[in-house]
Amino acid sequence: MTLQYPIYEIQTVENIPVYLQKLFLIPIEELRELGFEPCCYLQVKPMLKIYPDIAWEILLYNQAFNSYAKVGIHHRIEPVHLFDIEFYTFFADKIFLVTTNGKGDTVIGKIPYFIVQDYYTAQTSLQWQLHQGRLRQLKTKLNSKSSIKLNINTNHDNLSPSAFIKTLNIYLINYINSLIKLKNILPISNKHLFRLNRKLALKLTYKIIQEKHKNTDIIKQRQEQAENNIKLSAEIPVELEVEGFRRMEQLQRGLIDSKLRPWLILGSFALFVITSTTFFGTQTLIIFISALIFHEGGHLLAMKICGYQNASLIFLPFLGAVATARKDDATITQKFCVSLAGPLPGLILGIGLSIIFQDESYSSWIKQASWILICLNLFNLLPIYPLDGGQIIDVLLSSRFPYSDILFKAFGTMIIGILGIIHPALFILPIPLIFNILHSYRAAKINSQLQIYLKKRLHNNQENILYALFEFLQQFDYQHLPFNSRYTLIKNLMERYNHFDNKRITRIILASVYCGSLFVGICGSFQTIVPNSLNFTSKFANKYSDYVKKETQVIIDNKQEK
Repeated sequence: MTLQYPIYEIQTVENIPVYLQKLFLIPIEELRELGFEPCCYLQVKPMLKIYPDIAWEILLYNQAFNSYAKVGIHHRIEPVHLFDIEFYTFFADKIFLVTTNGKGDTVIGKIPYFIVQDYYTAQTSLQWQLHQGRLRQLKTKLNSKSSIKLNINTNHDNLSPSAFIKTLNIYLINYINSLIKLKNILPISNKHLFRLNRKLALKLTYKIIQEKHKNTDIIKQRQEQAENNIKLSAEIPVELEVEGFRRMEQLQRGLIDSKLRPWLILGSFALFVITSTTFFGTQTLIIFISALIFHEGGHLLAMKICGYQNASLIFLPFLGAVATARKDDATITQKFCVSLAGPLPGLILGIGLSIIFQDESYSSWIKQASWILICLNLFNLLPIYPLDGGQIIDVLLSSRFPYSDILFKAFGTMIIGILGIIHPALFILPIPLIFNILHSYRAAKINSQLQIYLKKRLHNNQENILYALFEFLQQFDYQHLPFNSRYTLIKNLMERYNHFDNKRITRIILASVYCGSLFVGICGSFQTIVPNSLNFTSKFANKYSDYVKKETQVIIDNKQEK
């Protein structure tokens, strides 16, 4: 999370995008009923440095209470909870009273000269009533326990919009400086950019997670109200949808600090080892971990060669490990190579070890290593989603045959669920797979029409495709979906579109390589199983023959003694 000094600037209406001018009419109408009138637009450099670099807000004024309402756009972008409204009143003692709605969990420390109260409500009128109530309290009594002394005998200042913005800028700069002084935020390479203290970042993240359900409840209430009052639901412009999508992309790229990534790998590795000691002996665990690292190392190497970014390795307790990286415009061939680069080298190594070291004189750990390599990698090569083989089939089929993708993933979910009987930890996987199937169904439903729609417009870059996708999505009335669902749906559609134009011969060649790899893997594994089975049978037969001879000799000796 990167922070910067926030800056508010008054802008004329000519500088405001037209789609925002139309959009802001919704909160203007709502706030007019509460006695507010619009006075100016604001160009904002947000405190959180993230896409977009600037944001737009509108400022409204209530003369009866000498108070301002500042309206911005909420992120996540939800049609029933789109606007972020804050109420400000400035006192003669240079104190701001601020009433926010659902933002208290994001405030870092205390803001000097600010009295901040947060109220989680689905109704702006209730938020304004809370602000008015606190104003009356501050006028009638002085809280002696407070370190802030308010001059209750004077009225609050009647600041002009320009004076209000100037004062707000000064106070927010002082706020940032106070956080620096307390070492809550630390400067990074650029003197005007900062990052959160890691300990504070963890606390803030926990706080946001704890309060998330309150914001979810607000959205649910607004949805219920919108059923009876259509004005409460905004039609989101395509430009704003694209902005929200890009913002989410940037947030996900910076989700894990590069400096924290090694610690996350080590932490997940330690947790994996601890949870695995109950299932494996020391030798088996060492071999299994080595096989996992070899498998995931193949993925990581292929990702690097294919130009993926932010590659990382995470160990999953009870399940194994997963290599992750990003490349939004990866081709079918690149995805195929990345998926195959994990199981194929490990399978070849396992079969090779088993063939070379069949002699009994070789160490048992070599044979155990070969079997673990074979079992782990052959299992991953099977055409079961979300295994590597399943992902290969999904990539080859989904863009050309949309509904086959759903059937294939449903089959994989069923198989994983059945395997969960053997390994209970696998019961965790079907849950995200079911949500994945739901998103795939939505994408498949519109995919065939989408190809015709996009080809007519000859979109030649990712940005134009993204705009066209959101335009097309409006035809299917999917704006009512939560933003996270819309984001996942667009990601799915972009992947399908990027893969649709691949030549059929490319798919046939890749499918042939996969089938050949799977066939060779099965045959090679079978070749190693049969000799070992025969050796076991021969050993058993010899031991049984010796046992029979001994028992027969005992019987003969007993008869002779009698």
